[in-house]
Amino acid sequence: MKNKDLNPREKEIMELLWKNPEALTSTDMLEKLDSEKWNKLSVFRTINGLINKEFIVVNGFEQYNTQYARKFTYAMTKEEYLAKRMKEDGMGIKSLSSIALAFMGNEFPKSKKERKELINDLQHIIDKLKEE
Repeated sequence: MKNKDLNPREKEIMELLWKNPEALTSTDMLEKLDSEKWNKLSVFRTINGLINKEFIVVNGFEQYNTQYARKFTYAMTKEEYLAKRMKEDGMGIKSLSSIALAFMGNEFPKSKKERKELINDLQHIIDKLKEE
């Protein structure tokens, strides 16, 4: 990743891509974004900036009449991006348990099902660490 920071426009495009399971064209993005804040040129420039920063990649093409439009998807998940940001900010693997506790203090799963899923996820991490 060339630059860890996302400006507000880049973050808005990334959030859109992270929330959509399929790759999107610039036209798709423009349809989903606030038309008062975005136009074709601003979407195009933001996409090019994200490509240069290696946040998004071309993932196919879609035909529009006689032309083809590139489809874009994220190069890393939101979780991978945030983990890299935290690592760059000095947080390491030793901080993982403290981060997990901080999250739980703010957002502890309320239902029994959610707690069970969290325990299973954490157990999977523990098992994976024991294997290595």
